[in-house]
Amino acid sequence: MAGTLLTNTITGPVSTLVLLVTCSRDESRRDLAVTVTKNLAKLIPQAGLDKSFVIFDNASTLQDHLAYVPTGAIVCWADRNIGYWSAIKWVLEKRSTLFDRRFKYLYIVESDHYHRDLALLAECEAFLDAEPRASGVRTQEFSVRWRWRYNKRLRGLPFYNSRSAVQMHNAVTGEPAWFRKVPQRTHIYLSNLHTRLPELNRLAALDRTFEQLSAMTKFTETDYFRLMMEDHPLVGVYDGGLYYPLSTPLTPQIISGSFSKVEKLRSIGYETTRTDRIDTTPFNVAVTRVQKE
Repeated sequence: MAGTLLTNTITGPVSTLVLLVTCSRDESRRDLAVTVTKNLAKLIPQAGLDKSFVIFDNASTLQDHLAYVPTGAIVCWADRNIGYWSAIKWVLEKRSTLFDRRFKYLYIVESDHYHRDLALLAECEAFLDAEPRASGVRTQEFSVRWRWRYNKRLRGLPFYNSRSAVQMHNAVTGEPAWFRKVPQRTHIYLSNLHTRLPELNRLAALDRTFEQLSAMTKFTETDYFRLMMEDHPLVGVYDGGLYYPLSTPLTPQIISGSFSKVEKLRSIGYETTRTDRIDTTPFNVAVTRVQKE
């Protein structure tokens, strides 16, 4: 019996860097950032990620969430908002100076993503270690068996899950989505869907992709999808998922870089996320490690 319990124990991921990007310049985003940071402050230690967690804050004017950052985390505070994509690029370039160890994977958390567990990333790591065709693992709540509930084209059906609905096709190739169970992986399916930023991604693929994005005067999410697929055409999908978004098209009271109008975003000091460029103009970042009081 003792042997069985030991075999089924999840010890947590061993080669994943977790990144939370925040920018709170209005009350709606402040409240989300506080909720998400509190959530991570509980889950990060449980998953053994205390020394593998970095927060990049894009010059928040409302900094309430920073009071809840867990011990051991590194906080990087930019003196101006450089945007979501540029923040990720900065962390990719500086990770070797921020941490005294190397990572294979980056897990990006957006400031409206509420998680139920992070220790389960261990299974995602093991999958990517064994499957070179996959660029990453999608971890948003999803059911392979009941995937019609998450299909954006079926929004009129009962039990439709609007908060986590996705396009059920590859945005680059146009191919309808397929899912194949991965042997010896309890929750993971192999799929031809495109990768996304807020999931577990290979750092080597991200480095290469962001270098190419940096050379563009303007890019979209589809450019990112396409570049990530060049060497890794498939993805993993964690059946059931690890998180769900708190901000959706059905929550218009929450300012969103994906759903709010550009004019409103710019008036507050936010940047769009689905179309962007890598910021190359000067900015400063203050770096601190959260210590026990």
